[in-house]
Amino acid sequence: MQNLPHDPGSALAIRTQYRQSQSRAARLRLLVDTGQELTRLAPAAMRERVLARACAFLAMDHGMLLERDAGGQVTRTASLGSRERLGSLELQVDTSLRLPCWQEQPGTLLPQRLQVPLRGGDDQTFGILVLANSTGIAAPDNEDLESLQLLATLLAAHLENDRLLSTLIVRDRTLSDLVSRLFRAQEDERRRVAYDLHDGLAQTLAGLHQRLQGFAGRCPTLPETLDADLQAILTLAQHCVVEGRQLIAGLRPSVLDDFGLLTALDKEADRLRDAGIQVQWTTRCQARLPGAVEIALFRIAQEGINNILKHARASQVQMALALHDGQASLRVTDNGKGFVPGQPPDSHDAQHLGLATMQERTSLLGGTFICLSAVQQGTQLKIDVPCPLEETAL
Repeated sequence: MQNLPHDPGSALAIRTQYRQSQSRAARLRLLVDTGQELTRLAPAAMRERVLARACAFLAMDHGMLLERDAGGQVTRTASLGSRERLGSLELQVDTSLRLPCWQEQPGTLLPQRLQVPLRGGDDQTFGILVLANSTGIAAPDNEDLESLQLLATLLAAHLENDRLLSTLIVRDRTLSDLVSRLFRAQEDERRRVAYDLHDGLAQTLAGLHQRLQGFAGRCPTLPETLDADLQAILTLAQHCVVEGRQLIAGLRPSVLDDFGLLTALDKEADRLRDAGIQVQWTTRCQARLPGAVEIALFRIAQEGINNILKHARASQVQMALALHDGQASLRVTDNGKGFVPGQPPDSHDAQHLGLATMQERTSLLGGTFICLSAVQQGTQLKIDVPCPLEETAL
């Protein structure tokens, strides 16, 4: 077999291409491996990992990450190398850079340095990745600079996502706190109005009804027409007294404070019975629950009963109240016309608001709220909230 002539030019070209392919593979590994790691790390560990990988990629022995907070203060969030040398370098960093910048300053502790900006979603620089070396090395080429900028952009995206998530969590907690305070204020106002009505208008109506009854008993025999009018007035006065008591009970049922949740719920279910709807209890828990749990479950059941009376056209309702393994459970099930969740029939904006309120009350207690419904197959409300046994008053 004849040997091919040796071509030094071709061999050099092959070696050059091989080195270039190795460099590209190293850049690709830098980005891919770091990207996979960042998804599993906390923000502090993200910064340390990116800084270490960037220094190793360029064979530089010092590095740090500077970030600007919401108040404009620049702080060092990660570092690698001599604290003394990094301290002198930090004073020379340009935190307004928008593009990578390579600098050489012979005679200094760190004569070579690279600054790579971290830009947020608004394209504003909020941080700088600084790499430096204590000995002389070749300046990075454009592809290396692009790779490091991509690495910095990757870190910036993860940090910004973490900041946005933290902001959303804080806002969600603030909103939940405001809603909780609103519900407490609402209950306090309902209690105040209920007591005012009981001590004022309700007593006046009861007194009026008694005086009318006394007057009717002492009144001589009246003509049929006048007697019918008097009886109508007595009936109207009695109706006002009953309606006033129902209004007070709806605002703040004294039976809830005095006898507990089960009795209060059964009393509330009388509204269903009065409407001709059969009510069946499948599980009854006589235990007294913490005040916040009792009032929340009572309001949820009250809203559920309102929806049944207004929308369901049901003939039967099943209710259940249970306490098991530190969990209080409430179930309200009807055999009414139901609805498609998210697509209520007719105009049910008020019903949707009621469901949202039930969900929020449950969420504030750290529980779960489920509404199951289908057209012509009824609706079921399932509420489970934490209720530690050691905090439960029997």
